[in-house]
Amino acid sequence: MGGDKLLRSILYQGALSVISRLPSEPKTYKQQWLIALVKRVGIKRACVAFMNKTVRTAWALLNYGTEYKIQAV
Repeated sequence: MGGDKLLRSILYQGALSVISRLPSEPKTYKQQWLIALVKRVGIKRACVAFMNKTVRTAWALLNYGTEYKIQAV
């Protein structure tokens, strides 16, 4: 249950790295969402949510053959 433990731990470390380097003023909607999420549920749960969002985004990009577009605030 839960899939590949090594992959999960690498994704968690990546999410933690992104969260630890968040700016005080968000520049994108994803940063804005992540800052609000950390305030609401804490760092560990935000890491898991960000991992999930990242994997789903990557799957959609690969599945539909599209490019990622950053949405500035």
